[in-house]
Amino acid sequence: MDERRRDRLSGDIRHIIGEILSRDVSDKRLRNVTISRVKLSRDGSHATIFFETAGTESEKQDAHEAMESAKGYIRSQLASRVRMRTVPILSLVKDESGEKGDRILNIMREMSDD
Repeated sequence: MDERRRDRLSGDIRHIIGEILSRDVSDKRLRNVTISRVKLSRDGSHATIFFETAGTESEKQDAHEAMESAKGYIRSQLASRVRMRTVPILSLVKDESGEKGDRILNIMREMSDD
């Protein structure tokens, strides 16, 4: 699969999973989950889903467990909505880049205040 098609499919998968989480999944633990990006393997057989959550550490852990639990359902819904020969196997990764960025900005603000 060429890079341009892979990038387009990654964006489509990201959008579709976001819709599935917001409209189709009734688990309340997934309310604060946002799909930040999707990385599709070269052959399209695996997709790494990066997601962010808001809330306390306990709520974040619950959201991660809920995402793992809903992974099969998400994949089956994805199969009916995306045009691919085979639906990729989903791997979930908690994306902490937003939190790290916030910490860096806070440090920079503290330094500029001094």
